[in-house]
Amino acid sequence: MIDVLIIGAGPSGLTLAILLNQSGLTVRVVEARDTPREHSRAIGIHPPAVDVLQAAGVAAAAIASGVRIRTGLGLSSGSRIAALDFAVLQGPHPFILSLPQAKTTELLRARLQQLDPQALIEGHELITFRQEDRGIQATVSGLAAPVSASYLVGADGVDSTVRTLAGLPFAGSRYRDHYVMGDFPDTTDFGATAALLLHAEGIVESFPLPEGLRRWVAWHLPADTTPLSRLVERRTGYRVDDGAATMSSRFRCSRRSVANMVCGRVILIGDAAHEVSPIGGQGMALGLLDAAALAPLLTHSCSAGSAQLAALADFSGDRLRAAARAGRQAHLNMALGRPLPPVLHGLRGKAIRVVARSRALTDVVARRFTMSRGFR
Repeated sequence: MIDVLIIGAGPSGLTLAILLNQSGLTVRVVEARDTPREHSRAIGIHPPAVDVLQAAGVAAAAIASGVRIRTGLGLSSGSRIAALDFAVLQGPHPFILSLPQAKTTELLRARLQQLDPQALIEGHELITFRQEDRGIQATVSGLAAPVSASYLVGADGVDSTVRTLAGLPFAGSRYRDHYVMGDFPDTTDFGATAALLLHAEGIVESFPLPEGLRRWVAWHLPADTTPLSRLVERRTGYRVDDGAATMSSRFRCSRRSVANMVCGRVILIGDAAHEVSPIGGQGMALGLLDAAALAPLLTHSCSAGSAQLAALADFSGDRLRAAARAGRQAHLNMALGRPLPPVLHGLRGKAIRVVARSRALTDVVARRFTMSRGFR
């Protein structure tokens, strides 16, 4: 019998596997894909999540590969209305690290491979599982025998097989907002600064990426097929070349959650447990923080040979409250970026400008945008 079977080799599952392995547990990670995803929707790693990567032994490599965002700008119709300085943040990582999720996953996979070359099982899927008094029995495609483990962790995303097999409802709803995003060679003068550009037609967000690239995200009408490059130029004045895009996609946002992340010896983390809007980039950080919170509980339980039911119940409550907090922040982010009639758009800009004159208020906003309080 192994200690923990993890389904899903994304950042959350890999990080949990690393932390457990470093604590002396035997872990296996089952991933349905043969190869990792090439393109990344998630790019932002908030300060507390960088701390988790440090505990997993990959922070130095991640920081060296990424872009440290230390400042943020708010603009309305071309005029600066607000600025955030992340120097106010306490801790060793006073910045948001911009690094494509594919690269983060690559670093975590390499670290797990270094710790245990047998830990990752790719190209196999969880078929079913059965809970028993002292563990679980899982049937995995392509394996001759069931896998016995003390715990089963679902880190397999919003379409979680573990959650479905466990019969846990995933309640919530989809937002009406539509977005288009793409990565292009950087043609701005923003450098390592993130920019939120408000416009009467809808927000445009702009974030630095490694290798001289920049990500653009724009709100758009459901039936609007206007290329992102045209939306960016019309709303911001910056020109990007559609032909030079390294990635582009359209997406919608949802907010969903389970009522309990723990079902006996089955535990959900990351997007398998809670989905928040990607506007604000909090999803991956939440998953990493889930992993960091769960690892010591599983380590203690497996070492002591007894289920820590009360501690796991507290874990679920704490992490769902953190996810709800992130969901509220993402909801606010989306609301502030929706299109408005020109007069109301102008008033929105003036209101933000007034708030931004207070250093105390901008410091509070900086902490909220970086998940620096209330998410661990």
